[in-house]
Amino acid sequence: MRVQGLKRAAAGVAVLSAVLLAGASGPASAAPAPAAGADLSRCTAAGSLCVWEGAFTGRWALYEDLGTACVTAPFGVLATVNMTDRRVEFYRTADCTGTPAHSEPSLGLHSWTSAGALYSFRAV
Repeated sequence: MRVQGLKRAAAGVAVLSAVLLAGASGPASAAPAPAAGADLSRCTAAGSLCVWEGAFTGRWALYEDLGTACVTAPFGVLATVNMTDRRVEFYRTADCTGTPAHSEPSLGLHSWTSAGALYSFRAV
């Protein structure tokens, strides 16, 4: 199991390296606030969660030390890298109500452009 997690983390680093080389817009604001002065390379740090408004393109936000409270995204989220030690549930609503539309495992990265934007999330 640990090897699989390391492979997923390595894949995340590879994807983020490609994003860094291609260039991306700066971080967006949110409440609770994403990390100030966020550097995209911090998305691969242990304990971080990064979300994008496109398939790892466009605006992005970095969250560190994510608690269990509901977070309203600063934009519709279509991709994520979850380097936390918990699963993160994403919702179609702005207040984490209803059935989660996407569940991102610890050390996971995915985009779901065909499924549509998600507007809130919480670590569980």
